[in-house]
Amino acid sequence: MTVGPDKRDRHGRGMRRPLASKLFRHGLTRANLFEEAVSDTVSYLVSKFPEELGALNWRIEEVPLEERPESTNRWHARHSTMTIILYRIPIERGASTSSGDRRIQIERAVIFAAASLIDKDPWELLDQTW
Repeated sequence: MTVGPDKRDRHGRGMRRPLASKLFRHGLTRANLFEEAVSDTVSYLVSKFPEELGALNWRIEEVPLEERPESTNRWHARHSTMTIILYRIPIERGASTSSGDRRIQIERAVIFAAASLIDKDPWELLDQTW
């Protein structure tokens, strides 16, 4: 019995799904997902608090280069330049394995860093945004 390329059927289970299915987004990496989550959260905070966070700048780094005990090494706020620096690897390591939990951890870090930047309690930002 000759089986052609269009007849590949393993043990009657039907054809397998293509390796690059429509669910796979080309070029999508953890770093891209992290940046997208940060960007979305910053945009949302700026839209909710335009007076306090209108000039907010943000930057992503892989890991902190020096110890900063006040930010638990996940983020750092620079008041002089109105900038928050988010450290991708420590933030992602703090999350569980599900992508939803990872996104929540990223959003939480952005909110806590922004709150620190404008000297507010993070829960004040959360109470007003939700």
